[in-house]
Amino acid sequence: MGLRVLVAGTFDIIHEGHIKMLWEAKKLAGKNGELVVVVARDDNVKRFKGRDPILRESSRVYIVKNLKPVDRAFLGEKDPLESVLKIRPDIIVLGYDQWADENWLREELRKRGLDVKVLRLPRFGDSSTSSIIERVLKQFCLTE
Repeated sequence: MGLRVLVAGTFDIIHEGHIKMLWEAKKLAGKNGELVVVVARDDNVKRFKGRDPILRESSRVYIVKNLKPVDRAFLGEKDPLESVLKIRPDIIVLGYDQWADENWLREELRKRGLDVKVLRLPRFGDSSTSSIIERVLKQFCLTE
């Protein structure tokens, strides 16, 4: 039997790094495992990243649901830990640039009765949503 692996994120502009991370997370689930993705609510994107998302939450969750390695995807709760408590994963995979500290997250979940393995994956590829936004602005804005 496989494991339930949880990935959470904004997934604002899907790029190579997102896809490679999701495939790595899916591998961790093993045969018959499940990759569950929690997509951040618009309010949480603003709260954690200090900016509005480019795409609204309904679009982002629709896109993520339709990615090949993803078994289930849904919008997260206002408190990100609530989503984890509902899913009860075996493993949580963090991206290289996510805000949560692994030890803090393990401890907070342990306090709530969950013993979950937390892994941080490295950066995949040279793209990030921020770098894509910067390139678009440079190329298409009429600023000097």
